[in-house]
Amino acid sequence: MFLRLVLIGLVLFTSTGLAQSLPRVYIESAQSGDEKDRNWKKGGAVKQVDFGSAIAAALAKKKVPVTVVTDKTKSQWTIKAVSSQREDSTVTKVAKIALIGVFASGTFTKFEGTFQVIDNESSAVTFAYNVKKNNFQSAAEAFAKHFKKDLKKKRRRRN
Repeated sequence: MFLRLVLIGLVLFTSTGLAQSLPRVYIESAQSGDEKDRNWKKGGAVKQVDFGSAIAAALAKKKVPVTVVTDKTKSQWTIKAVSSQREDSTVTKVAKIALIGVFASGTFTKFEGTFQVIDNESSAVTFAYNVKKNNFQSAAEAFAKHFKKDLKKKRRRRN
């Protein structure tokens, strides 16, 4: 029993220490609406997506070596993301189905995301990425994948 408690404590201590040694990032996301959407122009409802949560989940899923924090003052980097989502008009949907068939059913929505990773101390943009996908989750995962690749490349250069 004692050995089990020691092992659990060691795992918790090690994971906490590891999390503290990784760069700390704060996610700041904003969503813009579709300019063609009448509701957006009138200040009405647009499909809202918590893109910040999607980015945090994608960073974890892709095992990007960073720690996401919720307090901007405790972060070393800020990930700024702006996104927009546009759904095809009914006419366009019908045309896609007529031309492409049932395979077009999943391609009615277009999602765009623009990302900047900013060093909080120097305010330098250390990484930037723009993506167009069919949904916000795919966009967030594409960013995480490329951000991880960029981090690894920069670490190799330093060593």
